[in-house]
Amino acid sequence: MQSVNTEKPAENTKTHPKWKHNILVIEDEPEVRESYIDMFDFLGFKVDVAENGMAGLEKLKKKPYQIVFTDLNMPVMDGLQTLRLIKKNYPDTEVIVITGFATIENAIKAMKQGAFDYITKPVSFEHVRIVLNRCVQTINARRENQQLKDLNDRLRELNEIKNKFITLTNHELRTPLAVLKGYFDLLSMELKEIPTPESINEYMGIIQSTINEMSEMVENMHDLSLLNNYTQQLAKKKYKINQLILDIYKKMKSLFELRKIDFSYRLDPRDPLVLIDPQKMEKAVRELVQNALKYTPENGKVLLRVKLDLNKNLVYLSVADNGIGIPHDKLGLIFEPFYEVQNEMHHSSSKVEFMGCGIGVGLSMVKEITEAHGAELTVESTPGKGSIFTIILKAVD
Repeated sequence: MQSVNTEKPAENTKTHPKWKHNILVIEDEPEVRESYIDMFDFLGFKVDVAENGMAGLEKLKKKPYQIVFTDLNMPVMDGLQTLRLIKKNYPDTEVIVITGFATIENAIKAMKQGAFDYITKPVSFEHVRIVLNRCVQTINARRENQQLKDLNDRLRELNEIKNKFITLTNHELRTPLAVLKGYFDLLSMELKEIPTPESINEYMGIIQSTINEMSEMVENMHDLSLLNNYTQQLAKKKYKINQLILDIYKKMKSLFELRKIDFSYRLDPRDPLVLIDPQKMEKAVRELVQNALKYTPENGKVLLRVKLDLNKNLVYLSVADNGIGIPHDKLGLIFEPFYEVQNEMHHSSSKVEFMGCGIGVGLSMVKEITEAHGAELTVESTPGKGSIFTIILKAVD
């Protein structure tokens, strides 16, 4: 009878697996089976036992086992045949074979047939601990990889659903909005021909403003549906970035005047050239300026600035405000589609009012346009003191 050397180290070094692992020991000698039970109990595992391969396979039919220890030399069904049937019917179950030095060739043959490892008799406690820990780590890693794969598949599925929703919603909103806008224009022309009370003109102005807001929202939805496709759509050319900033300032300064916010610009005297799609880059910068307007209180300041670094051959285009700032734990989320920093309970659809919100796609669009240009977008922010968004572009000759 082969004995088991269960001499244990002075300190109890029990294994603490991340998941529960069911272990089955197949051994035909009763005394040896009992010694295995004691050994695995000390290591922190409860095990089931079977007296031969046939009995072991019957147990596998009734209960899943992640690890099987099996002797090679047994009556009824030997260890190699047992191994082959386990790997055929339960491929994820790891099998560790136990053999004497006289049958080491069989252990090597078992490894070729899918055994995880082998242990020689007399069995060493330390050897079992090392092999078992390695086996547990392998199983845990496989489970974690499967969990990550399942999660990635689920995220991919959700992303496809999101894209379909955006595309369908954008399509479905455009038609009724176009009809509404068309009939409103007709009504406006009709009213111009007849005297109308001041209240009617006021109502028409409110309707016009609401239609414009809806149109902008639909355009934002359209922009969101184009995310990840900006690279193919860019029409790049050399452009003086100072001119782009001046154009944006002229178009948007009236909005800041309404809010009594000091809106200014600072251009680089060297008037640097950059290779950009002017229309797309203006869209990105305007969104950053709009963002600064939304989160800067009355009497605040917003600065639009261009700076050329000749040493690095880079152009820094920044929008700085002294508004409410962004919490540090939210900085990694602000470029995600549909994300808004402020509490949704205080949501307002206004593009001018303090803390007014859109649908949370603006900064996502800025990020996509910036990256499509091969440029970098950075943000610095301190809650209560303001934010600085910077687009870093390469200067060209």
